[in-house]
Amino acid sequence: MQADRLADLERMLHLLSGKPIPDNRGNITINLDDHIQSVQGKGRYEDEMFIIKYFKKGGSAHITFKRLELIDRINDIIAKHFPSVLSA
Repeated sequence: MQADRLADLERMLHLLSGKPIPDNRGNITINLDDHIQSVQGKGRYEDEMFIIKYFKKGGSAHITFKRLELIDRINDIIAKHFPSVLSA
């Protein structure tokens, strides 16, 4: 499920930033769903880690990471354990 992947990514970003990991009642998927339900037609969610532009009609979203240094750290970890996965 895509929501689980997004929550896993959020946990990794919080772990690498030294912030407390959100529990299942307050993670990105719950917050995003609450936002979509409460703000009709807005199409944009933002928190400390992500900017998410969502398209309800098509069921898709564009995710922008706000903490690029954390993405670099994740990529370094992936490259260390799976060297052929990421492009140079």
